[in-house]
Amino acid sequence: MTSKTNIVWDATILDAYMNCPAYFDMRHNKNKSTITKAKPLDQGSVMHHGFEAYYNGLKESKSFESCLDDGLKAINVALTDSDLDSQQGDRCLAVLEECLIRWRIEDRGWMITAVESPFSFLLHEDELIRIIMIGKIDLLWSNHQYENLPVDHKTYERDFELSRLANQFTCYAYATDSNFLMVNRVGFQTSIKPEIKHKRVMLSYDPIFKEQWKRNVIKWAYAYFDSCTENSWPMNPTSCFKFNRPCIYKDVCETTGDENKLYKLQTNFATVDKWDVSKTLTSKG
Repeated sequence: MTSKTNIVWDATILDAYMNCPAYFDMRHNKNKSTITKAKPLDQGSVMHHGFEAYYNGLKESKSFESCLDDGLKAINVALTDSDLDSQQGDRCLAVLEECLIRWRIEDRGWMITAVESPFSFLLHEDELIRIIMIGKIDLLWSNHQYENLPVDHKTYERDFELSRLANQFTCYAYATDSNFLMVNRVGFQTSIKPEIKHKRVMLSYDPIFKEQWKRNVIKWAYAYFDSCTENSWPMNPTSCFKFNRPCIYKDVCETTGDENKLYKLQTNFATVDKWDVSKTLTSKG
């Protein structure tokens, strides 16, 4: 009897393979990446620490002032391990405070059910593969209208339309059996009023839509299974340049010959820790 192959994915891994198998191979098989983290990602990570501390305080029924203080202290601690300079750090503190003040009254109407909530569920199983989706949701809350509504905090500096097609959002809705997901958009612009740039966008996920997402993920999982079996990671040239920036591996892929590609990859990139999706299941505190 042939054993099944377990495919354990979070949204980052799924997005990486769907974006480009060659990218996936270099980043997640060979573990090659740039040494310095991109500033926007570091900024978002720092802000998540602040929100986590704040909403944990609300969950414990602390006063707004105490929760806010917890959030600001958490950011200060996170800044010591970040690549942000002092000016950027001060901006994180200011944005957190103005955002939490913006939603102070609305947040009091929530019953916080979980903060940084890990999940793992079996998406699909057949005679060949088993697909397990894992991750961690920033916030879950309930009120008279919603039960265990998933919330994802997203910082941004330039406005853009959100799509419910995002694998991360759909996966969260699927994991919580929710027909809705809220994106807590946290604006870092300096020329826009807090009540305009800090906004909460509700996305809907009906059962039919979630089932379509599931079928699509299964198709990609089988493509990934074939890539692993054949050790074949084809390039997707349409992903070489997105959002006005080139893929970090673009120069490698443009190099002629496998040996030359490997040399450039080993010379220009650092070996980093393997992306361990199971770490997202580790809950703090």
